[in-house]
Amino acid sequence: MHTHALTEHVHPMTQPRTDRGGLALAAAATGTAFEWYDFFLYGTAAALVFPVVFFPAQDPLIGILLSFATFATGFIARPLGGLLAGSLGDRFGRRPVLTATLLVMGLATVCIGLLPGYAQLGVLAPMALVALRFVQGLAAGGEWPGAVLIALEHAPHRRGLRGGIVAASLYVGLILGNLAFVVTVALLDEKALVAWGWRVPFLASILLVVVGLVLRRRVAESPEFLAGDADLERRRPLREAFSAPRNVIAVVLVRTGQNACFYTITVFCLGYATAVLGFSAQASLTALLIAAALAAVMCPVWGALGERIGMTALTACSLGGLGLLAVPLFLILDGGSAAAIVGVVAVTIGIVNAAADGVQPLWFAGLFPARRRYSGISVGREIAGVIGGGLTPLAATALVASTGHWWPVAVIMMVAAALGVVGAVIARPVDRPAATPESEKDDRIRA
Repeated sequence: MHTHALTEHVHPMTQPRTDRGGLALAAAATGTAFEWYDFFLYGTAAALVFPVVFFPAQDPLIGILLSFATFATGFIARPLGGLLAGSLGDRFGRRPVLTATLLVMGLATVCIGLLPGYAQLGVLAPMALVALRFVQGLAAGGEWPGAVLIALEHAPHRRGLRGGIVAASLYVGLILGNLAFVVTVALLDEKALVAWGWRVPFLASILLVVVGLVLRRRVAESPEFLAGDADLERRRPLREAFSAPRNVIAVVLVRTGQNACFYTITVFCLGYATAVLGFSAQASLTALLIAAALAAVMCPVWGALGERIGMTALTACSLGGLGLLAVPLFLILDGGSAAAIVGVVAVTIGIVNAAADGVQPLWFAGLFPARRRYSGISVGREIAGVIGGGLTPLAATALVASTGHWWPVAVIMMVAAALGVVGAVIARPVDRPAATPESEKDDRIRA
């Protein structure tokens, strides 16, 4: 439904051939998977080896906290990257910005793999690590919106499915980033892992980046961007996005609610199961990988379904489901069954959360006109990343430490999910006409 927002300014002569649309989708999804491989790779290394390699002079616990502090730096940088990439992408085009985000992320990741440790550089080593993580965050902030737009704006049909494929590629990157360390840990002993083995997954990034760059350089610029008027509004896309802030606020609320639930489960709950309840780290990793694999399959399904039945309704149902599952999730955690934990995480992340992820590319793109679409999505999405992604696990940990119980964390999930539902309800797609039975029927026929 309501899929014509992205074609409102496109002259028929500018519509690309089907093969060109397929290439745009491949370039967007592949590059996004590789870029998020780089971003998630850091999180695994921060837990396994960075406390020893870069913070050895500290108490082990302090080293872990400092390591995760550098991990959070990526979330802080993402809104800045989103602001920069959104403005440039709406002014100069999607293609050059997407090429730049992939290249910058790849170079920062390779530099981390080459970075000497504390034993060689002293305090300069962790300082350089923080700086490189910041660069990773800048690149990540502009990746997802640009990849979505280059994939959707090249094709007039089946955009829900195409958007869902791009959304799925983020989970593919998460899987690749974790599997890279699973294989490395399995092949090397601890001494070799700390000495040099951890660097291999980071250095391997250069091969993935080359593949992504080749694909992205072959893609033509978005026909909708080229068809837009080069007026003052497009030269000031950030100002224009904030001048009509309703949909930016809607994106912030939706993504804050979803991020808070997602990171509470994948960061806090799995850590809680390991550190407090005594489950093995392998059980937590298995739950995460199965959930990510299921989400990678379901995102395209939800994207295609949302295009037909209504993207707002599906988003609201997904967020409402996350809120309703908060208490059962913790009850199952306390139940003591590793299989049950894997199952509930797989359902929550791989099915319920994936519904919102799969539909968001097409839905978010329809909330903004082409001349400020990149800016509007980037700003809203990355502000939510800091609030829901960077702060929620810290707040959850503090609440459990002070109360000795998980119920305050469940309340956080329910409140966050409710805010997300509010965001879905207040959003107004730029092309949506007044709702009438006739218009709804016409929309279904067009879909």
